[in-house]
Amino acid sequence: MTVAAIRPERKLLQPGWAGQLSNSEIEFIRRELKRRPYLWRKWGYDRAMVKGVLIPASTIRRIAIHGLS
Repeated sequence: MTVAAIRPERKLLQPGWAGQLSNSEIEFIRRELKRRPYLWRKWGYDRAMVKGVLIPASTIRRIAIHGLS
C-alpha cells in the first residue's frame, strides 16, 4: 500500500506524523484509541489502557509531533 493510498485520518493515528493538531483531530484520536485498544501500545500507553486512563490532549499533541522518542 502506498502512502497516497492511506486515508488522511489514518495518518493521524501514526505517532510523529501529524504535527500540530486541532481539537477535533485530538477527539478523533481519542475515539480511535478507545475503539481500538491495540493502538494504545503504538501510542506508548499500553498500561494506561488496562487502568482506563484517558490520554491528556497535551500528551496526544506531543506524541503527534515527536512520536515516542
